[in-house]
Amino acid sequence: MSLLILLAVILCSQLLLTTNAARILAILAFPGPSQYEFIQPLLRELAKRGHHITSVNNFPQTEPMDNFRDVVVEENLHLFDEFKNFTMDEINSNYFDTVEIFYGRSYDMCRNVIVDAQFQELMANESFDLIIIDVTFSEGFYGLGEYFGAPMVAVSYWSGIIWVDELVGNTTPLSYIPSMIMLRKYNQNMDFWRRWLNVIVYSFDWMYFVLRYMPVQRRLYNEYFPNATMRLDEAQKNFSLVLVNDHYTITTPRPYVPNMIEVAGLHIPTQAEPIAENIKQLLDNSQHGVLYVKLNSILPQHVMQIILNGLGRYPQLVLWNSNFGPWDTLLIPRNVHYFHQDLSHHSVLAHPNIRLFISHGDYLHIIDSIYHGVPILGIPRYDGLHDDYVDNIRKIGNGLSFTCRQFNEKALGQALYDLLATNRYRNEAKLKSEIFRDQQNTPLEKSVYWVEHIIKYKGAKHLRNLGQNLNTWEYYNLDVYASMLCIILVFISLSYLLLNVMLKIILSLKQ
Repeated sequence: MSLLILLAVILCSQLLLTTNAARILAILAFPGPSQYEFIQPLLRELAKRGHHITSVNNFPQTEPMDNFRDVVVEENLHLFDEFKNFTMDEINSNYFDTVEIFYGRSYDMCRNVIVDAQFQELMANESFDLIIIDVTFSEGFYGLGEYFGAPMVAVSYWSGIIWVDELVGNTTPLSYIPSMIMLRKYNQNMDFWRRWLNVIVYSFDWMYFVLRYMPVQRRLYNEYFPNATMRLDEAQKNFSLVLVNDHYTITTPRPYVPNMIEVAGLHIPTQAEPIAENIKQLLDNSQHGVLYVKLNSILPQHVMQIILNGLGRYPQLVLWNSNFGPWDTLLIPRNVHYFHQDLSHHSVLAHPNIRLFISHGDYLHIIDSIYHGVPILGIPRYDGLHDDYVDNIRKIGNGLSFTCRQFNEKALGQALYDLLATNRYRNEAKLKSEIFRDQQNTPLEKSVYWVEHIIKYKGAKHLRNLGQNLNTWEYYNLDVYASMLCIILVFISLSYLLLNVMLKIILSLKQ
């Protein structure tokens, strides 16, 4: 009898799960592996909970899973190859030159998805209950919400971006919130001149976005959503939720509207995979600790030798996790162990014997170092892909970093000494980790809860900030200030005229 009751409960629970299951379309068009690594755990967890996921991306699942369908856009993979071909001169020349290149590619990226045969079939024959969009250069997709009659959820790999805040009417006080360009250098206590510069930079960035970028995306939106009743400017404010890859330990505390949620650490598994036995023995038996190296690009031979020479001077074991083998001509110290297999990155970082994490300073790796409480050393990239967050390491305080111009053997030696021979950075890393982990729910649990909240309440209009209904002039009260200025000018003018009339009358009476 008890067995029948158990089976009935299981059947009812499965029926309830199926009834509440939603059809979710995820558009992850930007061809960056880090962006997809950040979002992927959310999609997989939603699939595990019974929702049906269709993921338009460039990185299909290595292991197929139930309720999860990949739609791979091959053209965008080739587009990512073009990103890799930037020269260092192009990247470092000017921020707006770099942004201009990305703006130009963004049109191609969106168009490649919309004209893709599989995607066209989805639009013609299927329906969805929710749209999730990685909003990195993706404004051309904002018509999908109206097209499918479904609420939209935005996922942003970066925080502090003008157009991400505007999706849900979030406020950005420029007096203490630095623009994205200045973010890596100033995050608090900006003096007068820094605040002055922040306003100027923010204004130029906003004008460049509105005048140079949005017309490109507007043309694509009008071309592929000709029957849309909303203009792109209106569709841009049609988001129900924004999940942003941020936390106050990484950037700075800042205000958020209720439907803008910080979920930095979303990519970090709550239960890491077990470490391979041979790796585990190396980690367990290292008496002096382990220096963990994870570099995702090929470094010049002389740079590699500088790093190897610096690491070889310390007694710690060096565990080098890389997809690329070392140069045959390099002199590799005895304490350095190369591995090309999957080292279960988070499992290694979580090991108590890890003393230092050496990385390119990718944003996710910075978050990894904070979560696991391990000091980080940021090594510059030499493949043309510049990451502003390398400088962010110094600002956070849990490690040190170099630019290409700063990097040399002497500087590396000093940095390794400061990181390994003193407790300053280790103590700061432990404190940051404690603060970062002290959350009521994990980033994944938080993300799933809010996504299902949006599904349950059909877009959750009760979370909508009234600022989303205002245009730029209204949002910043520019029309109010302009009217006040007009009133003051009219008052001054009338006062001046009245004074003139009175003076003339007085003079005429005297005569």
